[in-house]
Amino acid sequence: MTRAIKITFSLAAVIGFGVGAVFGCYRAAESSGYMQSEEVMSIPSVASNFASQQFQHADSAHARQAVLLEIKLLDQLQRAARDSSSESQLELAYTSAYTRLAMIEESAGQTEAERRAMDEAKVQFNRNRPNREVTDEQMKNALKEWDAASDRL
Repeated sequence: MTRAIKITFSLAAVIGFGVGAVFGCYRAAESSGYMQSEEVMSIPSVASNFASQQFQHADSAHARQAVLLEIKLLDQLQRAARDSSSESQLELAYTSAYTRLAMIEESAGQTEAERRAMDEAKVQFNRNRPNREVTDEQMKNALKEWDAASDRL
């Protein structure tokens, strides 16, 4: 093998390694963003599923505790959220949590607490939809449909 061929192969290897490292770092950063987004989605979904099960099968006190736990987890995740997609996912999780809390308070006969929870659910829902009006029943029905669909999975 001649000296020119050795230099050509060495130069090609160095350039290939450099280009591979740059593209690899770019893809790794992109994948890391996806993983962070999934982390933000998975934690509230587990808490939401637990709250849903408590609402369906337990008394109102235990269901209320489960939803309040979910809201505390969402508060912690919101402080750690880094991008707008995570924040919008959290807003929807907050909306469902406060709607579920309103349904729990309604079943327990606590009308004032139900109203406060429903008002907070609407605040969360309207955060990115300021001109969209929804009724309490629409929000409750949407949550019931979501829970039913989750149970079928």
